[in-house]
Amino acid sequence: MQNIVQTLQKNPLFTGMPSPVLENLSQHCRIREFERMQDIFAMGDRADSFFIIADGWVKLYRTSREGEETIIHVFGPGESFAEAAVFSERNMYPVNAQAVEHSILVSVPRATILHNIEEDSHFALNMLGTISARQRYLVQQLEQVTTRSAPQRIGAFLLRFCRMRPEGENGAMVASLPYNKSIIAARLNIQPETFSRALSKLAQHGVKTDRQNIVIEDTDALEDFCDFSYDDIPCR
Repeated sequence: MQNIVQTLQKNPLFTGMPSPVLENLSQHCRIREFERMQDIFAMGDRADSFFIIADGWVKLYRTSREGEETIIHVFGPGESFAEAAVFSERNMYPVNAQAVEHSILVSVPRATILHNIEEDSHFALNMLGTISARQRYLVQQLEQVTTRSAPQRIGAFLLRFCRMRPEGENGAMVASLPYNKSIIAARLNIQPETFSRALSKLAQHGVKTDRQNIVIEDTDALEDFCDFSYDDIPCR
C-alpha cells in the first residue's frame, strides 16, 4: 500500500492532498504489471479505472480499417492516463492502450474517485485545481512542439523524465527511454529518422547516449538551450 501512496503523491492529480485521504484511496487501488506489447485496454472497453505509471512507458493508439496504427500519445513514469474516459458520461475508453515496455501501473477505480468527490468538497476542489493546472501544462506542451526545434523538444523531454543517478556519477542525470525511439519521436512530433540526428546535436549541451540511457552531464547547459523551467511542469 505504501508504494501506491508514493505513486499517488507524485501524480499532479493528487498533489497537496492529505496523507490520510491518499492512504484511504490507496486501499481501493491496485498495482498491475504489463509486459512489453501487452494491451492494457481496448477502444470501447468500459472505463472503470484510470492509471498512473509507476515505471515504464505506455502508448495510446488507434488502428485504421487497413490495420495501420496511429499513436495518439505516449506517457512515461509519474504520468497518468485515461482520466477523461473515466470521468466522461459515456464511460468508455476512446482509444487502445499498450505497454511499450515492461510497465508497472497503479489502477485507480472510477467508483472510488466519484465517491470521494461526492463526500469531500476539498477533494473535489483539489481535483479541479490540478486538472486546470494540467490543462495549462498541455497547452505549454503544444506551444513547445510548434515553436521549438527538434533538439530543443528532445532536450526538454529528457529533463522532464530524467532522474538522479546513484552516488558517484558526478551528479549526472539519466533518462531511461524505451528501446523503440520512434515512440518518443511520435510524442514530440518528430520524424523517427530525424530523432537520432536531433539527439546527437545535444552533445554540445552536455547530453550523451549510454546504451538505452540518455545521460545529462550538464543540466544547466541543457536547460538554457531548451529555455526549460521545472516550474512549467506539474509536480511529480
